[in-house]
Amino acid sequence: MRNRIMKFFIASLWIYSLVLTATAEDGLNRLSTAEAETGRELLFTCPDSAVAEEVRRPNILWIIAEDMSPDLGCYGNKVVTTPNIDLLAAKGMKFNQVFTTGPACSPSRTALATGVYQTTLGAHHMRYSKELSPALPKPVKVLPELMRENGYYTGNIKNVGGTGSGKDDWLFKITGKAWDTPSWGELVKHQPFFAQINSRQSHRGFSSAKHVSKENIELPPYYPDHPVTRKDWAGYFGSVNKFDAQVGAILKKLEADHLDENTIVCVFSDHGRPMIRGKNWLYDSGTRIPLIIYYPKNVKKPDGYQTGKEHSELLSSVDLVAETVLMGGGSIPGWMQGRSFLQNDSSPRQYIHTAVDRIGDIDSCSRAVRTARFKYIRNFKTPGSINECTTAYRRAAHPIYHLLNIMGEKNLLTPVQAQLLKPLAEEELYNLEGDPYETINLIGDEKFDTVHKELKNRMVEWIVSSKDKGLEKDSDAIVEHFKRYGITTFKKKAKSIQKMRSSVEKHFE
Repeated sequence: MRNRIMKFFIASLWIYSLVLTATAEDGLNRLSTAEAETGRELLFTCPDSAVAEEVRRPNILWIIAEDMSPDLGCYGNKVVTTPNIDLLAAKGMKFNQVFTTGPACSPSRTALATGVYQTTLGAHHMRYSKELSPALPKPVKVLPELMRENGYYTGNIKNVGGTGSGKDDWLFKITGKAWDTPSWGELVKHQPFFAQINSRQSHRGFSSAKHVSKENIELPPYYPDHPVTRKDWAGYFGSVNKFDAQVGAILKKLEADHLDENTIVCVFSDHGRPMIRGKNWLYDSGTRIPLIIYYPKNVKKPDGYQTGKEHSELLSSVDLVAETVLMGGGSIPGWMQGRSFLQNDSSPRQYIHTAVDRIGDIDSCSRAVRTARFKYIRNFKTPGSINECTTAYRRAAHPIYHLLNIMGEKNLLTPVQAQLLKPLAEEELYNLEGDPYETINLIGDEKFDTVHKELKNRMVEWIVSSKDKGLEKDSDAIVEHFKRYGITTFKKKAKSIQKMRSSVEKHFE
């Protein structure tokens, strides 16, 4: 069966490569320099101070959470306490169907840095050594550089509003500087600015779970309803609460520095929640993120922005990169795969594409294509069960990993939960309307054969047109690097892994 599937993909790839060569060749080789220059001239050439004030360019601030799904009050979560983000959503615009290009920080942030899929860049494995990290291909540039060329001062800010880690975590090499400053004080002296502030709060380890009701947490059905699970989720939600407090402090800082009336604020996450079957996986729990965009009343808004409204069309995180360029008055480069979504000529996406490749010592290679209703996942490599495909770091930090194994050994899991201990299927298809947790694989169900075929073909088309380098054979050096990475990390984490296992076993004594 596996050989037949692989033969289909190889044949399909060849056919699509003939049809789509022109599109693929054009993808990274055009740059809209003329458009960018014309845009700058029209928008920013001001004959007098009155006109200059009228078209004063806004500052743009990204506030980025780590490992956070749309687990916020404004998205319907009744356990968390997130008044600052909820108010920002009420005053701004909330986006309901936003997905990162990958379910782990480095691949996702690589795409967020460029507006180009990590698989197109050939920077898709997590984590390369410095020597093996690929160079950023021409003509691609990082977003800070694009904004700088457009007259913006840039910063990856540390230590403001109780947060700011300065994290980039890109998987490629670049020449020259990425950012102008890590200092808030220096940033605000140079306007307009584009900056990001990164929070580690919802990343493991979690903060205090105070003010989180463990009893009221709604758990996905693939987790055992056990005190270990509820405690872990309470810790995550407590960290979400702390992130909200940090957002509030940053907004107050903007107000104190008289920047609140001219700063567009975007609040979002780099990928989904840090749980087994969340982070590192192509289910919605690993790729769907929150996104709030707030335009102050004095800043001119694009036609598609509606204060206090919601947006429910499909968006990829690379689209935020493209829209940010437009926020600053620039033009989207021809090589960028992101597209606008707030302009009068914006066209909605019909499909979302996501990818995951090597994560540490886990030799993964999976691709997914999602519509508003269905998701198709193709696991080109099946290195084990979902629970088995867990790195040493995660085994040392995730109690639910051990809970699943222990309850599996004791035959205490439901069929849906036990599925996490079974070998990964080569193909998966889910009806998201009736099965939002993606637990019923429809592959083989004749009623969905047409959907299966359509999404499989769409995936093949995307692999070719996007020049997906993740399906190319890895070099011997990369294979050896990740093998050594696994050996080294398991050796370092051995005691921590055993300690976590023992802490969970105590519940069964």
